[in-house]
Amino acid sequence: MKNNVIPAASAATADAPVQRPLLDWTDFHLVLQIARHGSVAKACAALGTTHSTVLRKLDTVETRLKTRLFERTRGRYVPTPAGHEIEQAASVFEPLAQLAETRVRGQDMRPSGDVRVAVASILVERLIPGVLVQFRSAFPDVRIELVASRDHVSLSRRDADVAIRVADHAPEWMIGRKLADVQFKVYALRRASRQVPLRSVAALAQERRWIAFERDARELKFDRWLARQVPDSSVVLRVDNFSHALSMVRSGLGIALLPAFLEEELPELQPLTPAVTELQTPLWLLTHPELKNTTRIKVLMRAFGPALAHAVQAAQVARGSVATGA
Repeated sequence: MKNNVIPAASAATADAPVQRPLLDWTDFHLVLQIARHGSVAKACAALGTTHSTVLRKLDTVETRLKTRLFERTRGRYVPTPAGHEIEQAASVFEPLAQLAETRVRGQDMRPSGDVRVAVASILVERLIPGVLVQFRSAFPDVRIELVASRDHVSLSRRDADVAIRVADHAPEWMIGRKLADVQFKVYALRRASRQVPLRSVAALAQERRWIAFERDARELKFDRWLARQVPDSSVVLRVDNFSHALSMVRSGLGIALLPAFLEEELPELQPLTPAVTELQTPLWLLTHPELKNTTRIKVLMRAFGPALAHAVQAAQVARGSVATGA
C-alpha cells in the first residue's frame, strides 16, 4: 500500500497564509465608472464625489497594483489591458451587487421578520394578547417573540429588540416613549356582592394575610414597599412576580398588591385600598438606538405602543382607579 504523502510544494502551499486582497469593491467600482464614462468628471457625478477624490483614489489603486490602469488619449481615459481586466470583473459583479441590495432593501421596506420583545409576565397574560391581535391583523409578516421576565432584560446586550418596562425611569441611551402610568392597589378575592369599604394599608398589614414577594428581593420598589409596610408575621406566602400573586389572591390564600388594570377584566378582585400614590409607575416602550430605523421595529413602536397605552388607560379609568394616597 502506498503512503499518502503530501508533496513538499503542496504542503507549503497549504501552510501559506491567505493573501489579503489589494482592492475592495469600491476600488473596482471606481475603475468601472471611469472606464464606462471615459472621463473623470463624468465618473465623479456617477460616484457622487469630487474630481480630486477620484484622481486620488485612482492613484492609490494603481500604486497598490503597481501598474497603470488608464491611458489618457485625446482627452479620454482609455483602459490599459490591466484596467480592462478590472473593468470586466467589476461589470460582472455590479448587477449581482445591485440585485442583492434591491432584495435586502425590499425586504426591510416591508414590515417583516422577527422582533424579540421583553415584557413583564403580568402584561403578557392580561394586556398584550388583545394588542397582539390588532397588531397581527395589520402586520402579519412581523413575528413577535415574547420574553416574559420579572427582571429587566438588557437591550444593550441585545437580549431583546424591544422592551416594555414598568419603571420610574428609562435609561437615557434608549429610544422610546412613555405609554401610560400604571397604578397599584391592594386586592382580595371578592366574597360577596356588597361593596367593602376601603382601608388603610397600615390597618390591612395587621389584620389580613398577605401574599408578598421573595424575602430577599429588593431590586424593585414594589419589593421595598411591601417589606416596609407588611410585617413578616402577616405574610402567609411569597411569590416571585405579580402573575403568581394574582393566582394566589384568586385562590383565596390572601391579599396582595396588584396592578389596577386587572380590576376591569377580573371582577372577582375586590379592591381594599385606593391607588397607592407612591407606587404609580410609568410604562415604557423602548428599543436600541441602532434599531430605531428598522422597519419592523418602527411599525411596532408606532402601532403597538398606542394600542397598549389605550388598553392600560381604559382598564384603569373604567374602574375609577384614581391615583390617590393610601
